Amino acid sequence: MSKFTVYFVRHGLTTSNEKGLLCGSTDALVSERGRSELKELKRLYSYPEVDHLYASPAIRCRETAAILYPGMEPELVENFWEFRFGEMESHPTSDFMDAPIYQKWLTQAPDFGFPGGETLMETQLRALAGMTRVAADAQRNGYEKVAVVAHGEVFSLLFQAALVSDQPAEAFLLCPNGMGVAAEVDSETWFRERKMNFLQFFPSGAPRLRPEDSPYFQRAEK
Repeated sequence: MSKFTVYFVRHGLTTSNEKGLLCGSTDALVSERGRSELKELKRLYSYPEVDHLYASPAIRCRETAAILYPGMEPELVENFWEFRFGEMESHPTSDFMDAPIYQKWLTQAPDFGFPGGETLMETQLRALAGMTRVAADAQRNGYEKVAVVAHGEVFSLLFQAALVSDQPAEAFLLCPNGMGVAAEVDSETWFRERKMNFLQFFPSGAPRLRPEDSPYFQRAEK
């Protein structure tokens, strides 16, 4: 089978997310609030059943997978780890929001990286490689629906490079915690062009936090 649907799900809320801290290589846990929100989303809205589950090795992604897809053991994909923020790891964005480096990050220039971290292009390329593994696996095993539980920046960069959609780019800037994007992938097209087609945001009907309302885009109160 060449075509399949992939559901990209961002992990549940962590304390780092709540505080607007840059959290890439830090293996943060889903917070109590995050766990409650995931369980409430699962109770109120429909998460599609899938044939196979993939996840970043980060514990926040594995915890999320266990809540949203109970009983399914995710296949861990190293390439889906979050962007490495280097020296800015665990710093709140409000600390440097007025500095030039913040604007450089927002423009998502491929060669940008925080000191001691990786570039956005490096992250994007490994995310594309991770997706190629998923496409090959789905084709080989005949999967019709799969889910990938991973991270906000990884998804943003992957969608920027590969997702074909008539939605504004800002809609994919920062996926809300516990929510996601569904896309149709034709494996043969993916292997040739690294492209997939947007289907919908999910879970359907759930209110979605706008990126600009996230703590990552808020200045600290004085």
